[in-house]
Amino acid sequence: MNTQEAIRVLGIYTAGRFDIWMLAGSSKASCRAHVMSVLQGKRVPQSQSGITAIRSAFYEALSITGECEAHRQESFQSVCREAL
Repeated sequence: MNTQEAIRVLGIYTAGRFDIWMLAGSSKASCRAHVMSVLQGKRVPQSQSGITAIRSAFYEALSITGECEAHRQESFQSVCREAL
């Protein structure tokens, strides 16, 4: 996994916000597939690059935990900002 590069690409697509939900919708499917492919280190099709799949992959790669999704998302965004 190339987590650092995936964080950088996500930052580009989200204007530095690292909010995965900014990639929701069919118009952003190619962006999601690009981020997921960089994160996984292999080509990942759009059909396997949904919001929850990307979020889960990032959380696993970065060991993100929390009591609820809001805490996990906040931790994830904080880790991403620090990584860059």
